[in-house]
Amino acid sequence: MTTTAATSRRRLPTGTVTFLFTDVEGSTRLVEAAGERWPTLLAEHDALVREAITGSGGTVVKTEGDGFFAAFASAIDAVTAAVAAQRGIAGHDWPEGLAPKVRMGLHTGLGLLGGDDYIGLDVHRAARIMAAAHGGQVVLSASTAALVEHELPVDVVLHDLGRHHLRDLSQAEGIFQLDITGLDARFPALRSLEAVPNNLPAQVTHFVGRRRERARVRELLESSHVVTVTGTGGTGKTRLALQVGSEVGGQFRDGVFFVDLAPVDDPEVVPSQILRALGEDSSPGNRPPRDALLERMGDLEVLLILDNFEQLIPAAPIVADLVSVAPRSRFLVTSRGPLRIAAEQEMPLEPMDLPDRRDVSRATDTDAVALFVDRAMAVRPDFTVTPENAAAVSELVRGLDGLPLAIELVASRVRLLPVPEILARLDPARPGTGTIDLPERQRTIEGAIEWSHDLLDPPVQDLFARLGVFAGGADLEQIERVCDDIDVDLLGGLAELVDQGLLRQVAAPGGRARFRTLHVIREVALLKLEASGTGEAVHRRHLEAYVAWAEEVAAHVLGEDRSAWLDRFDADHDNVRTALDWAAVHGETDLALRLAAASWRFWQSRGHLHEGRSRLETVVSLPGGEPLNRARALEALGGVYWWQGEIERCVPPYREALAIQRELGEPAEIANAIYNVAIGQAVAAVTTGITDEVRTEVYALYDEGEKIFRSLGDENGLGNITWGRGLAVSDLDDDVQQSLELFHRSIDHYRAAGNEFGMGWGMFEVAIFSARLGDIATAWDYLEEGLELFAPHRDVSAVVLFLSLAAALAQAADDEERAARLAGAVRGLRNSSGAKIVDHEITRIRGLSIEEIDPSRDDLEPLYRAGMAMDLAQAVEYALGRPVPTDGG
Repeated sequence: MTTTAATSRRRLPTGTVTFLFTDVEGSTRLVEAAGERWPTLLAEHDALVREAITGSGGTVVKTEGDGFFAAFASAIDAVTAAVAAQRGIAGHDWPEGLAPKVRMGLHTGLGLLGGDDYIGLDVHRAARIMAAAHGGQVVLSASTAALVEHELPVDVVLHDLGRHHLRDLSQAEGIFQLDITGLDARFPALRSLEAVPNNLPAQVTHFVGRRRERARVRELLESSHVVTVTGTGGTGKTRLALQVGSEVGGQFRDGVFFVDLAPVDDPEVVPSQILRALGEDSSPGNRPPRDALLERMGDLEVLLILDNFEQLIPAAPIVADLVSVAPRSRFLVTSRGPLRIAAEQEMPLEPMDLPDRRDVSRATDTDAVALFVDRAMAVRPDFTVTPENAAAVSELVRGLDGLPLAIELVASRVRLLPVPEILARLDPARPGTGTIDLPERQRTIEGAIEWSHDLLDPPVQDLFARLGVFAGGADLEQIERVCDDIDVDLLGGLAELVDQGLLRQVAAPGGRARFRTLHVIREVALLKLEASGTGEAVHRRHLEAYVAWAEEVAAHVLGEDRSAWLDRFDADHDNVRTALDWAAVHGETDLALRLAAASWRFWQSRGHLHEGRSRLETVVSLPGGEPLNRARALEALGGVYWWQGEIERCVPPYREALAIQRELGEPAEIANAIYNVAIGQAVAAVTTGITDEVRTEVYALYDEGEKIFRSLGDENGLGNITWGRGLAVSDLDDDVQQSLELFHRSIDHYRAAGNEFGMGWGMFEVAIFSARLGDIATAWDYLEEGLELFAPHRDVSAVVLFLSLAAALAQAADDEERAARLAGAVRGLRNSSGAKIVDHEITRIRGLSIEEIDPSRDDLEPLYRAGMAMDLAQAVEYALGRPVPTDGG
């Protein structure tokens, strides 16, 4: 910072002083956007902040760039200055899209002077408090809050944000927010250490050693956009990256995220995996995931840990593109080799430090022995290095080349054998240990795995090999389906593999038992599977297992437990991908058709529409296959087209599916295919043209479908027919009142069937058609009830439509600001989910549309952008706050 020329030691207050720090959030992007206008904008900002400070009796101590450091003898004067500055900034006439968002922090403490500047911890505390805030937010310490709480202006309220640990400060600080009437009071969580967003997996063992390596990675991350930790399998690359991520995550505004690439073989899936790790509700719908990822990353400051990149080197250009669009982010990659992109700094990870044979008395000072002891104590708490076993321990870790994974595997043997006997039975450097064409250290790892493997009974060895087919782990249920023909007690075999360190039990949604292997161990398992000659048969069993599983899940994803079933599918999405890829390559057309058809509701509900479309188009193009399986996949493909807003495109696959069903299908399937064609044809006619021929065909189809469903007593099918007929009556005959009655009846049918998904869509239509008839209150009632059905399941495609309706109803209540925020949320979530059906005429209230909102207006543009930044939960919470109409309507 530069000291203000007019500031002198005599003028700076001393004793109890309140410090104010300010900073423009996102100033780098603002500078780029403003271009030549930036100096003028900065001068206007500086004048507003300086006037507020000096006008309230404060002194500007320093300025740096767009930040101010000021001191006040009175705490209430400092608060008054902050309020005045925020009001001045909010009320200033800024150029479109260039309004600065200023964060402010206040703290009262001891004003110690050192020359013409303040020194001491309280200055640093004030700066850290400001750094935890967001643009437009004013936060203050508990000490400042205690001094001003009874003197605040009537239009300013203190809001307790709780205690937070701030970077570089050892003690937690109580933080309060100033809620200023007329200004935004809703902000994301403070950027405290507790609030650092992350998805880092919990570690069940201690991190041992690697101090130099950790320091080196942290140092490289400060100067390089991409740091790739390279080394052979088992050197501890992943564990090191996770440890560094936990240590430096607080330095990244938007957090640290771990991207597990071990289950992925297709470079095209990498963007989807990154989006998922970032906490997105979905893949980006009908846009390429890469495009959506680049757009999302442009606003973030994160540390991304990309783990196990070696099998995905063709995806390296994606990382290079991310560096370009997200210059404030950093990328920590683990791989057996470098990515070879310009922004990359490679850091080879060597094995752990080894003890000196000449001085075994200091063996425990080395990382390799410390790790061995830690892991040995986990299975035998009384284990220690003694003068009697020190030489054996030293020789053992030396023989394991100091490779962490090998050390951990062998340490588990301490439960059964003393170290000298372990050493006598394991000579990993001996020729023939591991595959001879592997690098020496990789041979050591395979040797350690082989040794653990050789201790297994043959049936458990078979179990180990079969587990290699699972990508990203598997629930016990799927493992049983793939391995039920092995002559082994499955639970006992799994327990033995866990004990040997070859398998890990991990947390799963719903508390189910789930298991996975480390990437390097899975590779060994797959090699053994292929060597056994049973690889193709086991892969087919894996495919069959996930077909049966997906069809079971599909039967539940429309009911009241939708969220739990969708979460289960999400956990095994990598296995579904692997199975579909294998099926396509090996000509398993029927199984591919069944698996893709069973998966489509997951792809739609969680927004993977782009991927779903690609996979369904692939499977329906495969040669052969049973016609009925093809019909179900065609119906799924038509459904994806529908949700992507390409209604005309969905009709041909629907018609082909109906033709197959009429020839071969059961009555319920025929009726469902009839419903699909009827609704697709009716809605497509809205844009292609309504004719008597279309009207006659659509109503004849609905009559036929209704007759079949009534004969079957199928309430869900009757709900579909009634709902679809409601759309037809509106679109083909413009009879809104009859449509409304039909939608009410559809809800009754869906409720009788236990179909929450259908109930929600009936409520959506009742809300729309009530609004069309001017009954806004009823529209709000049904909107809220339907939204509360869909939101808990994170059904982003559905929520987008409800938010669009909420925006239109806010517009009807003349609440333009609320409508603008909601319209922004719709646009942002539509882009991330691909649910372009929200743009179709059938989802709109005629004469009332959010398209009437002008997001470029100076007063609405910031609100629209704020809405675009909302995540799903924030947007739903905001939408459920019903506005009060200004006209009493």
